[in-house]
Amino acid sequence: MPIIRFFLLTILITIFGASTCLAADSGLLHYKLNTKIPSIKLKQVDNGKQIIFNPANGKPSVVMFFSISPSFRLKRAIVLANTLAELNKKFNDRVNVFGIYSGNNIRRLRDYIKDGLITIPILDDSKQNVYRRYGVFMLPIAIISDATGRLQSVIPFTANINDIIGNNLKLLLGDWTLEKFKKTLARPTNLAKTKEEKAYIRRVNYGRVMMARRMYPAAFREFNTARKIMPKAIEALIGMGRVQLKLKKWGRAMETFNKALKIDKESDKALAGLGLAIYRSGDNKKALPILEKALISENQSVEVVISLADIYEKNGNIPKAVRLNKLAISLLQQRFQ
Repeated sequence: MPIIRFFLLTILITIFGASTCLAADSGLLHYKLNTKIPSIKLKQVDNGKQIIFNPANGKPSVVMFFSISPSFRLKRAIVLANTLAELNKKFNDRVNVFGIYSGNNIRRLRDYIKDGLITIPILDDSKQNVYRRYGVFMLPIAIISDATGRLQSVIPFTANINDIIGNNLKLLLGDWTLEKFKKTLARPTNLAKTKEEKAYIRRVNYGRVMMARRMYPAAFREFNTARKIMPKAIEALIGMGRVQLKLKKWGRAMETFNKALKIDKESDKALAGLGLAIYRSGDNKKALPILEKALISENQSVEVVISLADIYEKNGNIPKAVRLNKLAISLLQQRFQ
């Protein structure tokens, strides 16, 4: 058994009686929520000026960790950087906003800054000293601290990240009450649904129940029936693909998840399913970039994390494999709390 998987299994055996320093959001390994995060000393990418930033400086702070490779990370990093620039302007400099670059192509990044694609201050952490010190896992990711430097949120990139970060800052700045903030977290209710939508939801829910009971053929039938009711909805396809994974039908699972991605090319669930199907079919090289993209998800999959750790270990990237195994432990702890 490879050493890292042995390490993971050993930890899992003792997980429920062990103490841990993992962050509650599992985006940072070394800091829990509401604990003080350390200062940062790095050079600014565009001018080489050394910056010493202490999060406990009287203002809430948003720090973005990112890289620009592969291409999907570049696109998300630019969106997140622009989001932070807009929020900084909206809040009239009442918050600290900057990015920390943890990649290795500084020359290319300088071009993006020069062209105005990234306008917030960017610090050079290409040696990943701060990245490792904070225990960052996903890229791009934003962390929010309050005016005293205490960690408040760890936010992976997601479609509505502008609202998520903005609402957190409104709460920290006192613009919103806690009650108003909580209302933004509530899901809308009592929305009118068509007869077809109700039938679709019912079939998808039946399929999930069958999956939980390991009645995989029955689950597949329910998901497939739901797909026929609403062909352009994605959840039924995700369910079908997951059943095919359980039945070890890797090729059919790939086809199903690819169909789901034609409906929503950014679907984290479809990307995770496709990556897992390819990985389990034995094609680690093709699975790697897909699983890396699926890792940057608001709701991370333990299976994706463990599969990536195995690929990194086989590729000889032991530090990344160890970090991912620690993340898997954190996710499992949260699942059983």
